[in-house]
Amino acid sequence: MKITDAELRQRILQAMGDPDTSRLLQSVRTTAKDAQTISTEIGVPLSSVYRKLAMLKGAGLIYMSSFRMTAEGKRQDMFLCAVTEVKMEILGDQVEVELTPTQQNATRIWFELFKS
Repeated sequence: MKITDAELRQRILQAMGDPDTSRLLQSVRTTAKDAQTISTEIGVPLSSVYRKLAMLKGAGLIYMSSFRMTAEGKRQDMFLCAVTEVKMEILGDQVEVELTPTQQNATRIWFELFKS
C-alpha cells in the first residue's frame, strides 16, 4: 500500500531512521510482546521503549494485538509488527514509501473498514 499522506510518510521515515526502532520491529515481527519484554530483549530502557512504541504505532508500523492482566491486576498491552515490508524510493525531490501489511494486520484493517 503506497503511502500518499505526507505527514504519515514523514512519521514512517523518522521511525525507520532509528536503529532502536528497527530492533524493536524485529523483536515483535512474529510474536506479540509487552514493553518490558521488548526492553529486556533489545537492551533499551523501558521509558525509551514506550516512546518508540508510540512513534511506531503513530506511523502504522505496529499495533496493539491484545492485552493480558498481570498477577497484580495490571494491564499489559501486547504489540505486534503491522508490516512485512517497508519500501522507500527517491523519486525526484520526493521519497515514496510503500508498506506491505502482515496477514493479521490486513485482516484487522479489512474488518475495521467493513464492520457494520
